[in-house]
Amino acid sequence: MTLRRPCLSLWAALLLAAVAAAGCQPFAYLLVKTVGPFLPEETSQAEYDLKGKSVAVLVDTKDPTIASEFPRLESALSAAVAKALADHKACGPIVPAQSIEAARQAEPKFNQWSVAQVGKYFNVDYVLHIEVVEFRLRDSPGSNVYHGYTEAAVRLVSPDTGQQVWPVLSAARLMTAESQPDVMPDERGEQESTLIDGFADKIARLFYTYKMEDLPMRPKVK
Repeated sequence: MTLRRPCLSLWAALLLAAVAAAGCQPFAYLLVKTVGPFLPEETSQAEYDLKGKSVAVLVDTKDPTIASEFPRLESALSAAVAKALADHKACGPIVPAQSIEAARQAEPKFNQWSVAQVGKYFNVDYVLHIEVVEFRLRDSPGSNVYHGYTEAAVRLVSPDTGQQVWPVLSAARLMTAESQPDVMPDERGEQESTLIDGFADKIARLFYTYKMEDLPMRPKVK
């Protein structure tokens, strides 16, 4: 949930823009120094508090075509989300993506388990379940331009109750990410990694509070 600045913030921003447009640089500088420090910082609050809780990041790709074309997608996205959560100290211990992949390979019925069963297997407080609906690196198969897009249903499940705890009012949170072609590499492997990392950052930001000013001005993935 984003906290909006009060009317004073909007008024000051409009005044600064008007002054700068008029070419009154000394006055604009004075406003920044006098009004700016009193304006509250705009922040985005965590949608669910995972502080101190153990988490498993489970990624599923139900479309066999996507799974076949991008065989590393599940483990790579799981690892990237786990890293983003750990970097921002958003939760407690996180199950390594390699451990989830090992269980997927070792347990014959793993793909038939419920999300809660996976959580009980790893003995965690929550499972962050990410079900990839779409993942592509080009707008069309014949295109020569890399333009990545991905979409996934995200939800948080408690293994103890077997119930979804977030989001509350819907079956899942539909998340999307899109790469910006003019700032992306032209190599498939780099494009895939960049899209996965950017998407992971967007998902992880749901679970920690951050300042809007800390986000990159020109992200590779939006």
